[in-house]
Amino acid sequence: MSNPKSRFLALLTAVSLVAPMAAMAQQGQRPAGPPTAEIAKALGVSEVSLKSCLPMPAQAKGKASAKGQEPPARPDATKIATCLKAENKSLTKAKVEKVLGEFAPPAGRG
Repeated sequence: MSNPKSRFLALLTAVSLVAPMAAMAQQGQRPAGPPTAEIAKALGVSEVSLKSCLPMPAQAKGKASAKGQEPPARPDATKIATCLKAENKSLTKAKVEKVLGEFAPPAGRG
């Protein structure tokens, strides 16, 4: 049998290695969401309206997220523009596409 001090040191070493790795893994699982306040301002609508018109991410809908899964599809600008027209009648699909493109995450993120 090993001595109690050796077991304690082994346990301490293991914990000191696992804790930072777990923190890094958790950070990788939760990418920042879109800057909805800035997007709403660029579209001339309220953030509440924008959030109600944006599609909910697949994971939030309860669908399982698997490693290696394809990134989520881009939101449908036509549907978003139609939804937001109640607040900003001058909003067009082209404007929504332009603004979403400006705020799109860089390729390879996620």
